[in-house]
Amino acid sequence: MDILIAGTSCVDYSQLNRNKKTIEAKGESGRTFQGMLKWVNKHRPPLVVLENILTCPWDKVCNYFKDKGYSAVSVRLDTKNYYIPHTRMRGYAFALDTKSSSVPEDWKRLVQSLARPSSSPLEAFLLPVDDPRIHQSRQNLARESERRAGRVDWGKCESRHQRVRLEEDLGMKRPFTQWKEDGSCLLPDFAWADWATGQVDRVLDLLDVSLLKSAQRGIDQSYKT
Repeated sequence: MDILIAGTSCVDYSQLNRNKKTIEAKGESGRTFQGMLKWVNKHRPPLVVLENILTCPWDKVCNYFKDKGYSAVSVRLDTKNYYIPHTRMRGYAFALDTKSSSVPEDWKRLVQSLARPSSSPLEAFLLPVDDPRIHQSRQNLARESERRAGRVDWGKCESRHQRVRLEEDLGMKRPFTQWKEDGSCLLPDFAWADWATGQVDRVLDLLDVSLLKSAQRGIDQSYKT
């Protein structure tokens, strides 16, 4: 039995994209989806599962499948509700090659019923600090940081960071990373400086925003995983 499982392009659906295009437009996301849909219409796989970001027009995606004779449903999920101590929110579409069927809705209910917050701490997924692979990875990070030249323009999300800082009274300081526009940063001694120097400004600023938001709740994020 042929089953199509695909992660379609999310470029034109991203909230950071100032030139968003609809699924009907000939942007990267629209072309990828329409190409996939043509393949589905030609080969008629009995089951199709798609993955994309939350802002993908999921209702339209399902309607396209219904126009092709499929039953379809979409659902939005977060990895931290499915055993993994990590936040990654994504949308999924489940389509079955039959005009009318309750299976897609049954699948959606089943997936949602499997939700269970992670009960394992983050450390359970990490290697011991003396593992040789850790040492090798840190060396690789240092080399990558040395090769990185220039800074990446983060103008698409800089205004959003500034708005959050203003609306939530976080201030404009950078107490955790002390990063500067020239690309330098100075993390606490326990942090991986070689990792931080290889990050873009958006990531470094997000670390500070996250720490400041936690501080408002009386939490020192430096001691929390």
